[in-house]
Amino acid sequence: MMSPALPLTSLVSAYAGAKARQLRRDAVLFGFVCLMALMASAALFSAFAVAVSETYGLIHGLLAAAGLALILALLAIGIRMLLRRRARRRMNAEMAGRASTLAVTSAATLIARNKSTAIIAGLVIGAVAGTMMRSPKD
Repeated sequence: MMSPALPLTSLVSAYAGAKARQLRRDAVLFGFVCLMALMASAALFSAFAVAVSETYGLIHGLLAAAGLALILALLAIGIRMLLRRRARRRMNAEMAGRASTLAVTSAATLIARNKSTAIIAGLVIGAVAGTMMRSPKD
């Protein structure tokens, strides 16, 4: 009796192990890149603080670097909020499209079966679609 050369379980475990190793390598690389970006940012902020402190003094240089960091952080937060809002709008538009498609297909089948059930279902689906179309107040 001959056993299979590569059983399914060994294929799956080999794939999972390779994927886990790849994820570990990617995580280490991502960590290294983040560390280098942090060091570069610290060096740039230090250079900015030194440049300002040569003209206006040490305290003003440090405060200017802190202010620059704060402005950049607020800019990053604003960009993230803008991107989230756009993604939410796209998702709402997609859900509204799906709801209207569902309403049309459901209504057609229900009308063919029973008119009173179709009317009730149409009201329910319309209410659901109307709720999904409303954009949340941010």
